[in-house]
Amino acid sequence: MNVPKIIPLWLFRTIGISMLVMCSLGALYFILTFSGPFEFFAELLTDETGTYPVVLAALLTLLLLLMPCLAVALVLRPFSNVPSFKSQMTDMGPFTTKFKSNVDTSVYGELPSVLSRCLAFIIDRFLVIMFIAVPAAVFTAVMEQTGRTGAIYYILLVLMIGFILIGAVYSYARDMFGGKSIARRLLKQKVVDISTGKPIGGWRSFKREIIIHFAPLILVELILISSNKDRRRMGDNWAKTIVVKDLPS
Repeated sequence: MNVPKIIPLWLFRTIGISMLVMCSLGALYFILTFSGPFEFFAELLTDETGTYPVVLAALLTLLLLLMPCLAVALVLRPFSNVPSFKSQMTDMGPFTTKFKSNVDTSVYGELPSVLSRCLAFIIDRFLVIMFIAVPAAVFTAVMEQTGRTGAIYYILLVLMIGFILIGAVYSYARDMFGGKSIARRLLKQKVVDISTGKPIGGWRSFKREIIIHFAPLILVELILISSNKDRRRMGDNWAKTIVVKDLPS
């Protein structure tokens, strides 16, 4: 019987990785609070001296939490476009030297490396921190000297709020100008529409950035960038974008 492949590969991986992260956090919570399944396994493995193997109890706790995830994966796998293990290691693996892609590179251009993508993310986040941290430090220092009164205090307060707003806008819509953030301009990258190849604007940039700002999803997005053959992450799938090299025409 032919099972309809209704779950795309990126969604299947996202579900799996998200469940893995949540199970790991849950196991860590039970270990730190000595509760739930960890408490059960600890009491089960406690010997006559009152000691128990902490590592073994922690592993059993994690395995117990992962069992529902495995069941979900087994149920969803027939309905998803999951390639064979060999295919993932050769054609879509994070250590592959050359990525095969169905994208017409004559239209979109070459794909930047995973390292280049990560470096662009780090540089842009560093700029956001500087936008906020430096004015905040100056404001705090002045406030300690002058207190919460005076014209200088209110001027610096307005400036600090302005820099915070600039940092927030840049963080969520950094590719609004021609599909290029500051880091992408330095590293010769651009974000384009997957259908037309044209640079994206502010709204599309916001759509592809909003997902990655949820802390647990940063790891998920990094795995997707390094494993997907076209290096598109969840934000790219939602915004229908792709990151390519910005080569001179």
